[in-house]
Amino acid sequence: MSIHVICPGCLKRFQVAARFAGMQGPCPNCAAVISIPTEAVEIHGDDDDKPKKTDQQRSLSRPIQRHYIEFDPILAGQYALGILGVLLFTFLFGCIPMYAIVRSFLATLGLCLVAFPLVLFGYQFIRDRDHVFSFTGGELYYRTGFAAAGYVILWFGFEYFLAVTQAGGFISWAYFLAFAVLATLLAHLLLVMKTQDAFLHYCFFGLSIGLLRFLIGLGWFWESSGLIRYSNAPMPPLLPGM
Repeated sequence: MSIHVICPGCLKRFQVAARFAGMQGPCPNCAAVISIPTEAVEIHGDDDDKPKKTDQQRSLSRPIQRHYIEFDPILAGQYALGILGVLLFTFLFGCIPMYAIVRSFLATLGLCLVAFPLVLFGYQFIRDRDHVFSFTGGELYYRTGFAAAGYVILWFGFEYFLAVTQAGGFISWAYFLAFAVLATLLAHLLLVMKTQDAFLHYCFFGLSIGLLRFLIGLGWFWESSGLIRYSNAPMPPLLPGM
């Protein structure tokens, strides 16, 4: 079900999903703030009046076309280079022997740093493109920030359950799916995404973090700590000569 809205700035007509009812967002044409009605209003034409033959009225009688974001090869290339850079940087850190506590600290810091761009990247490419309404500007950033913080908390909870239960293999994936369900609800509420898109959004986030976790030397999340490479660096002497 869709809601028809008219921009108060440029007077363009748009069609948005019913789940945006009662919300506000920028017009994709002039960036003016549009208030979405709480109920869909269906407009019927007068059956007694015959449609005019003018070009202007023909354009008004046509159904509202859906707008899609065109593929930007330059932006896609920048994203690809950024992803490759993060993967390479993480792999180089993973090849350096260090204490397990230092490696865990770096992994935690990296998780907090990449959470926001991963959530933003996922929203731009996974969100519903059937309707013109989407979050932009400051509202997009604070919603992305809250969603990223929620994802990080859920991932810490996921890691905690794995450590406490010492789960491996199938059980680890079952925990992952359970936390993905919770994250789906979070993305649905904050980013106003469809259920399947919200689920796919967190899976993209979780699998990306899982790959970075492996590259930094902590292994796959279903592996035991004994399989983690370079998990224990040799103890340095307390004093020179000892």
